[in-house]
Amino acid sequence: MTAWSLRDNRRLRFLMFGTLYAAQGIPDAMVLIVFPAFLAASGASASVIGAFLATAMLPNAAKLLVGPLIDRLTYWPMGRRKPWLMAGQAGIACSFAALALLDDPAKDIGLFTAGAFAITLSTVFQDVASDATAMDLIPPSEQGRANGIMWGSKTLGTAGAASAGALILAIHGFQAMVVAASAMLVAVGCLVAMVRERPGERLLPWTRGAAAPDAGTCHLQNWASIIGALTAALRRPAAQRLILLSVTIGLISGMTGALAPMLLVSQFDWSQEAYAQLRSTLKLVSGLAGMVVGGILIDRLGHKVVLVTALALIAAANIALGVIMEGRAATSYLVAFEMLMVFVFITFFAATMRQCAPLIAATQFSFTMVCGNMAMSLGAALLGPVTALGGEPLMLVLIAAVAMVGAATMLRWQPDRPDHAPS
Repeated sequence: MTAWSLRDNRRLRFLMFGTLYAAQGIPDAMVLIVFPAFLAASGASASVIGAFLATAMLPNAAKLLVGPLIDRLTYWPMGRRKPWLMAGQAGIACSFAALALLDDPAKDIGLFTAGAFAITLSTVFQDVASDATAMDLIPPSEQGRANGIMWGSKTLGTAGAASAGALILAIHGFQAMVVAASAMLVAVGCLVAMVRERPGERLLPWTRGAAAPDAGTCHLQNWASIIGALTAALRRPAAQRLILLSVTIGLISGMTGALAPMLLVSQFDWSQEAYAQLRSTLKLVSGLAGMVVGGILIDRLGHKVVLVTALALIAAANIALGVIMEGRAATSYLVAFEMLMVFVFITFFAATMRQCAPLIAATQFSFTMVCGNMAMSLGAALLGPVTALGGEPLMLVLIAAVAMVGAATMLRWQPDRPDHAPS
């Protein structure tokens, strides 16, 4: 049993976390890339696409509740996080399957948006449980490399799902695309069911096994203790700067995600398939780069140097596109953006995992991430009013300004190691 437990098998840890984060790329690709391109190709306006994305990303705010819930409650015989992982995975698969019931999602925008909302909500549980499991079971010496593998895998999963999704959509239609996504997520759920967090635990509720003796040592016994530990952890300046950085990264992602399909599909007359293929190819290349050199860069240069450099280059790319504003420049911009954002995310996640207090890992990490997720939703919603005020160039200037705020924030970041909260 030890050979198949995440705690005691390094290779299994890398394989399983890589798979879990790759699975997160499927809903990301559909909701953030394929669905908006589908709407743009169907003639939806910037306001409709922005509202769709903003609503679809709103469930990320639920991480404020999901984090403490996962820290506090679980079915111990199956492990501290595994039951939540399986529940989240099943929810995503069912939500995709439900979208197959829509005859014309572009015309039934209300139900289409509700389905995307449900996908994101289920992904929140899988996401938070995956992050918490990683912080619980990955030793500090492996976190740099592990984050490279995890975020690289997520990027590769997003790339593969966007590419395959666009192809299936073009050949077989919308229903076939969402059914295929659901089937892939069911397969990942089956893999999760076959692995234990710690030796001796049950694989499923009806199989043999018991709670691992050491699983409960990192567990707070009541809600008041969780809130108190979180409050103490968030008083640290390093944690506060990471929250501000999370907001800036979320705004950049939301604004760019909403702006990109409008630039290429609506303004420069790309097809939705060509746009999705470009984004997926870029995510494939950037994901591989993140997996191969992401952890090495963090170890050699440090979190601060990598993040400040990447954010400053993102700002420069936005200003350059705002000045040139033509098709080839937009393509070059997306190439630079995808590559740089992978290193931003890998480094940011590694820094945040380092900062989180072990007893409230899910809660603190989720709190930091949800600030960025809410900012992402706001960033997408800004597309309509900002472009109405000053067009796409104003949006690009705004993205550049936010990136520089993030770089300035990271310049003053000094990491510290949180103490364990009292049990």
